[in-house]
Amino acid sequence: MLKGISLTRTLSARCETVFSAWTRPELMARWFFPDPRWTASVSSELRVGGHYEVSMRDPSGGVHLQFGEYREIVPTSRLVFTWSCPELGVKDSIVTVELRESGDRTDLHLTHELPPDPKIRGEHEEGWTGCLGNLAAFLADEQKGDAS
Repeated sequence: MLKGISLTRTLSARCETVFSAWTRPELMARWFFPDPRWTASVSSELRVGGHYEVSMRDPSGGVHLQFGEYREIVPTSRLVFTWSCPELGVKDSIVTVELRESGDRTDLHLTHELPPDPKIRGEHEEGWTGCLGNLAAFLADEQKGDAS
């Protein structure tokens, strides 16, 4: 039985661009939230042992905080970080993001090790699905901007 959730996407951008979207706070703030109507502020110290924090704001003004520490950074191909979400009672779970070049596209595989609670897993799967959808839209918009 899987210890968490696993999601795979093919994104219309090269690994370098996708990696930057995951590691540069000003870019993360443009997509790292579960619903397109939300916003986020992000801080990040990109180094092993460095911390990040994502403060998401929903349309009604509610704030949803996630934070953690980078455990592994392999430029353009892999990120491993802890994930704490006090709102759902999750502390120091592990997220792994793997990127593989596929022509001018990137195959992204995300795994998130979580407690066996179905509610926690369901909420995180929904959240990550929304985030990855926003990431795909953000990258598509960036590609359009490069073409014009």
